Amino acid sequence: MKVPLRKRERGLHFNITPLIDIVFLLIIFFLAASHLARSETAQAVELPEASRQLEESQLPKRVVVTVTAEELYFVGGNEVLLPQLAELILKSKEDAGDEEMEVQIRADRTVPYRAVEPLMLACVEAGITKINWAVLPVR
Repeated sequence: MKVPLRKRERGLHFNITPLIDIVFLLIIFFLAASHLARSETAQAVELPEASRQLEESQLPKRVVVTVTAEELYFVGGNEVLLPQLAELILKSKEDAGDEEMEVQIRADRTVPYRAVEPLMLACVEAGITKINWAVLPVR
């Protein structure tokens, strides 16, 4: 039986298939991560300006609620009704357990207090005492 002979090519060859796989995985990861980061601030609201800026504290659990000028509530980029929002806050507090939890409110500067008051009452009923307001930094 005759063994087939291959011609030997001169030079060095690299297998770049694993490199291409890694690059595509990184692209997919960064696309997914940027989408999740944008969904929190997808609604355009005009934030009020702060008279002074406090340091950002790192809390393990935070719920960000956006209230638009049309008095609609959004959590994580999804519109929720007020009863659903109260349930979501209560469930988040139960999931946090003994850890401190905060609710951050991103409200348009034209939103009246009557639209934000039920949200604050839902936080109090859930036992959340730390409520932060998203504002623009002082210039």
